[in-house]
Amino acid sequence: MNEEKLIRYIKGEITSEFEIVEILDWIESSTENQKKYNQLKNLWVVTGLDHPSEVSIPAFAFPKRILSQNTTFSSLLKYAAVFILAFILGSLSLYFMNRSERNELSSRYNTIDVPYGQRSRITLYDGTKVWLNSGTKLKYPVAFSLDTRDVFIEGEAYFEVAKDAEHPFVVSAGKLKIEVLGTHFNVCAYSDDNELSTTLEEGVVKAINTSDGKYVKMNPGEQVILNRETNGLKCLRVDTELYTSWKENMLKFEDAPFEDVIKKMERWYDVKITVDPAINTKERYTMTIKTESLREMLLLVSKTTKMSYEIKENKVMIKKP
Repeated sequence: MNEEKLIRYIKGEITSEFEIVEILDWIESSTENQKKYNQLKNLWVVTGLDHPSEVSIPAFAFPKRILSQNTTFSSLLKYAAVFILAFILGSLSLYFMNRSERNELSSRYNTIDVPYGQRSRITLYDGTKVWLNSGTKLKYPVAFSLDTRDVFIEGEAYFEVAKDAEHPFVVSAGKLKIEVLGTHFNVCAYSDDNELSTTLEEGVVKAINTSDGKYVKMNPGEQVILNRETNGLKCLRVDTELYTSWKENMLKFEDAPFEDVIKKMERWYDVKITVDPAINTKERYTMTIKTESLREMLLLVSKTTKMSYEIKENKVMIKKP
């Protein structure tokens, strides 16, 4: 099978029923074909973030297509049967492979690297949905192990974990590890931040300090923070929207110091901001920003802070007027 044709199918560009059935027949004809398809699928996910805003990485994906009015009921049944069979075969190839092959695949990783100024969303092959914020790197195994579903994060991500009582979902973010069965939570772990944090919206999670084994069992509406310098864990009640609204393309600040606002602006817009030392970066802000441009956000900030700004390409200078 031509790789170019397979890639067009993966991207949802093939709508011909004949071609789709031809491709699926080829995929299910051998395990080698299944492996080749899955390798191409994962490769496209990792390298194609500039194009799709959302990607899905199950063993087999249903393509986007438009059914014509002339499509017969019998052909629809045949089409559906082919997809069901392909889905079952794909699932079996991941979840019921022999132990040695499963262990081998669980030690090989895919990595998704989202640049600053961009955001993305993916669906892992267990059904877990992951939103990735600007400047975030997600590493996940080609196949989850027989015991746990382990992923690694640097940056910020929001997880809606698919429930699986027999296989805990484990997120490692530096010294902070989060263990869950099925829940919704945010993890913030940028390498240049002094604190690592996880914020729980739904379910129950265990936040663990891997350096000393201490942990906190969290309930919805709580946030656990791990300080890199003191190595201490603390748990507090928070307004979770302040820490999860970014996945809806919003930035929310409540009594946040200007220096925190600047840091998020740099990641959000992929710019470098220089601030005049004469400006008080401890001044606090409460505001909500949705889809505003960099210039609009600076104008909004300037309404409460006496400042002027200059934008040159990806550099911003903020100074006293």
